[in-house]
Amino acid sequence: MSVVGFGSPLGLLAGVLATASAVVGLYIGYQAYRGLRRNDERSMRWLSVGMILLFGLTYLLAVTGQGLLAFRVIPISLQNAVRLLVRLTQLVGLVCIAYSLQVATNQ
Repeated sequence: MSVVGFGSPLGLLAGVLATASAVVGLYIGYQAYRGLRRNDERSMRWLSVGMILLFGLTYLLAVTGQGLLAFRVIPISLQNAVRLLVRLTQLVGLVCIAYSLQVATNQ
């Protein structure tokens, strides 16, 4: 049994931690959405969208993409496309959060 790789204990642990990160990220996004529902402010809207993208969708895309690649559901040639999609989602989430901070200082 190898120490590193998909079938290894470290690979399994990495997968479990990535899944836990996705779950916690979605929970953070849900809490941000609840805050938006309480305070229907423009800055809160952008903050909640950014948090959902950054903490929820990014990890979900990463875990799902990694699983699809590992089980060869999609070809390995799409690995960089999956990585690009994850990074793009991160960037859009960060831009939304930065914009929310800018909107909040202008109000």
